[in-house]
Amino acid sequence: MTPRIFLCMWLLYSSASAMPAPQGEEATTMMPMNYNFEWNVDSEDYQNYYGQREAADNGRVEGVYYVWQPDGRLRKVEYYVDGDSGFVPTITYVDAYEPAWGTTAFDK
Repeated sequence: MTPRIFLCMWLLYSSASAMPAPQGEEATTMMPMNYNFEWNVDSEDYQNYYGQREAADNGRVEGVYYVWQPDGRLRKVEYYVDGDSGFVPTITYVDAYEPAWGTTAFDK
């Protein structure tokens, strides 16, 4: 009787292991969301002048940020990310920059 039990157990195990593994959910491809935003700090009292603007359209992100540095220069970084490009910046400086308080560097 023991060989019959062993044979039945072996057949049960063999048939169960031969069944295909359950498949997970199919991967869904989601399109990137489009967005845009802008913020800035414009405080003459505290001498803070910086901000950022960014927008995404069909997976391509473009933006710019600026900061008025303690040495009086304005640093402006324009950037984009497109597909697998990664972060691609272009950095410029404006020497002896004087903020026009009440506006942003985007306005210039």
